[in-house]
Amino acid sequence: MSPDMSSGDGGPASAAEPAMERQPATFFDISAPAVATGAAFFMIVLDTSIVNLALARIGAELHAGLATLQWLVDGYLLVFASLLLGAGALGDRVGARVAFACGLLVFTVASACCGLAPSIGTLQIARIAQGIGAALLLPNSLAALNSAFADPDRRSKAIALWASAGAAGVALGPVLGGFLVETLGWRAIFIVNVPVGLMALQLTHRRMAAGPRDRSRAFDPLGQLLSVGTLAAATYVLIGLGHPTAGGIPLGLAAAASLAFAIGFVAVETRHRSPMLPLDLLRRPALGPVALVGLLHNAAIYGLIFVLSLAFQHLRGLNPLGAGLLFLPLTLALAIGTRGGALALRRCGPFGPLIWGHLAAAIGAFALAVLGGSLTAAGLTLPLVVIGAGAGATTPAMNLAALDSVSRAQGGLASGVLNSARQTGGVIGVAVLGALLGEPATFIGAEAAEYVAAGLLCLASALAVAAGKRQRSF
Repeated sequence: MSPDMSSGDGGPASAAEPAMERQPATFFDISAPAVATGAAFFMIVLDTSIVNLALARIGAELHAGLATLQWLVDGYLLVFASLLLGAGALGDRVGARVAFACGLLVFTVASACCGLAPSIGTLQIARIAQGIGAALLLPNSLAALNSAFADPDRRSKAIALWASAGAAGVALGPVLGGFLVETLGWRAIFIVNVPVGLMALQLTHRRMAAGPRDRSRAFDPLGQLLSVGTLAAATYVLIGLGHPTAGGIPLGLAAAASLAFAIGFVAVETRHRSPMLPLDLLRRPALGPVALVGLLHNAAIYGLIFVLSLAFQHLRGLNPLGAGLLFLPLTLALAIGTRGGALALRRCGPFGPLIWGHLAAAIGAFALAVLGGSLTAAGLTLPLVVIGAGAGATTPAMNLAALDSVSRAQGGLASGVLNSARQTGGVIGVAVLGALLGEPATFIGAEAAEYVAAGLLCLASALAVAAGKRQRSF
């Protein structure tokens, strides 16, 4: 069956792009789509880290324990990770601009609900809604931007602006989050998304052209539900291991449910004519290994950031702004390391940055384990820079290895697989390292163990790359 490619307004797709090019190319016409999609990317990245700086205040005000705070982070990441592939397919079918605009609306409304939440339960539900919006935004922001420009030079500049917005979210997230929590309260970290989202919605409606639609893309609702169930049940087990509670679902039952959901997911994806995750892709020489590397990578980094955000405030007595400033060496090094990793790709391909970057991050994490409790704030700078620079250097290499493993036509799907694996790793990292950490009273004894665990995950990433290299996957 040939794809039914049409523009968002019902006209032929082939006429959409030339129409854009005949319009006067003012600076605003060129930059508006990049600003709209970049703002969305900035918010997505921001909300994966900014909440960590507010956890201590949220827990105190809404009377939430550590397990509940873990769900505030993991509820967002879980839904985000589970829906990424399905959201990309939805964008292909209804048009990237439509899916992107829906994501903006959901994310903006959910952010307002987070900021106004009267209880921890309401906040958790609103965070899940944010994850749904983020899943719609990430794949469709880049797809909408890609289809907005027919001229390759304008497209490349717009995508560079989009990527820079994500890097800015990484670098500024902790400091901005700490400042907002300290000056305006924790609710401000969510409310700040509202004007940004409304601005992006306005630009999308007025300045972004409708892209093509592929009506041949079928939905996979059962596969989508089973993927969410698998990850949700597994996360419940991992968090519950560190914080057992009476009256909840028995962990053994939850583990069995996760296994059953996973088996059902594989069975559905094997038989579906247009599966959310074509399982044969994971058997490609590089894509399966690089997805595993991405999962381990994010488990280490997201778990480490979660632990550090609590340790800085509970153990060192820092306020949220002070904790945010202490994160600055890590986040700036991440952004700089990403640029360095991109340059290294031109010289040695993805293997070198993936190996040495993860080894550097592991060394930094082990240094924190040995010295972290005795170091001053200034003394923490070097280990955090090493972790950030190493982790950042691996990011371009992971993306290139994933894209090189498939044909050009499957690039979007390969990117979706990698991003889903990475976000799943974030869920696992927060669950596992948070479970090992325990409640605040036990932080002092558990802090070093957390850093060792993060270092071992980075080391496992490097070993997975080395194994893949021996099998000529990289």
